[in-house]
Amino acid sequence: RFLLILWNCYKFFLDYAILANWDCKQYGEDLTVLDRWILAELTKLVLDANRSLEKYDASSASRAIEDFVVVNFSTWYIRRSRDRVGPDADEKDKDVSLSVMYGVLVTLIKLLAPFTPFIAEEIFRNLTGEESVHLQDYPLGDKTLLDEKLMFDMCVARKIVELGHAKRKEANIKLRQPLSKLTYFTYLGKPGAELGPDLEQIIAAELNVKKIEYKTSPVDQLAVELDTKITQQLQREGKARDLIRQIQQLR
Repeated sequence: RFLLILWNCYKFFLDYAILANWDCKQYGEDLTVLDRWILAELTKLVLDANRSLEKYDASSASRAIEDFVVVNFSTWYIRRSRDRVGPDADEKDKDVSLSVMYGVLVTLIKLLAPFTPFIAEEIFRNLTGEESVHLQDYPLGDKTLLDEKLMFDMCVARKIVELGHAKRKEANIKLRQPLSKLTYFTYLGKPGAELGPDLEQIIAAELNVKKIEYKTSPVDQLAVELDTKITQQLQREGKARDLIRQIQQLR
């Protein structure tokens, strides 16, 4: 489960970096909310892994690395960044996304070196051109990249997406069919419960809805309400998406 997903993340980066003729760059100030989130999660992982290894607790460290790769890096960051690195993507944003992926992979491979020495060596040498991952300093983490609020908010956003998918399944509406609106509810007594527009945009894209609304609730529980009414315009858009999918499959 872990090694195949790790290799697919590495291959995804390589394929698009080669396609874009990308040269190794440092990510600058144009990071998206998704970029800042994955770097914050990576920093947390590095700090947690170091704490565990200092206590000779290799099991907790390895589980944390696996969860980061499978749950955060592959399932969320890379999947949500596919459109950012494609042939029609904005060149500047593509460079930022590839730079972040590169930085995450290199740090991740250094973390993995004591656990999976041979695959870590193969990936590291190919990514960096350097002699060996085992001659590198072990990552310590840059605490300036930590953002606890962003990590919490992204966790909320992912939960909203999960609840939204459940509502679609309940209504038997495929994801390719656009819908007009999703409303999410959080406890009215909780300050800062409304997510920012960047995170709401991610939710809208993930659930294929036109609009995201926020409302407070007297109940201390996250909830969502999906407008399942399909207008003629939305139906036409859904058919167009389905046709595009069929054409891509034939290609």
